[in-house]
Amino acid sequence: MAPAFAVHMQKYGFSPAFIGFCFAVPGIIYAALSPLMYLFTERLPKRAVILIGIVLMSIGMFFVGTSKSLGLENNPAMIILGLMIIGAAAGMISIPVLPEMLEAIEERNDRNYNVEELNNYISGIFVTCTGLGEFIGPVLSSFLNEKYGFREAQDIYANIIMVFALIYFFSVGHFYIFLRTDKEKK
Repeated sequence: MAPAFAVHMQKYGFSPAFIGFCFAVPGIIYAALSPLMYLFTERLPKRAVILIGIVLMSIGMFFVGTSKSLGLENNPAMIILGLMIIGAAAGMISIPVLPEMLEAIEERNDRNYNVEELNNYISGIFVTCTGLGEFIGPVLSSFLNEKYGFREAQDIYANIIMVFALIYFFSVGHFYIFLRTDKEKK
């Protein structure tokens, strides 16, 4: 999104300072809300928080692209709102995912890993996937932006993320992800 986003914003005459501020918004929201993610994971299971974050990420993408398919107007307030939603969603996805990965392996594993070895494996997988996303994202966004335009590309991203949310929902236990197990209540 980043390479195409800056070009898209320049087309509408936004200043470099405003564009720079736009790039900072998700990070500011993520940093501000990160301490509160603990409260979400105390009230809801981690998988539910992750699912809500994925859905919010999709909604944020529709707002940033000021979706033509939803009839949104291309204005700075809508874009900033979308970036704020993306920042909050990123926290809801990335913060509970590492503990959730650790718990999933501990529950389903017949081999006894020591804690340090398990943490190293999980963090390696997480960093690898993050790096892969940081590679694929700009390449794909540039391709889609060139082929369809920024607003349509954002609609494509938002729909891909929503499909992923559905796949995640059905693969982790449907509505049961919103219910706490006895283990999680302790």
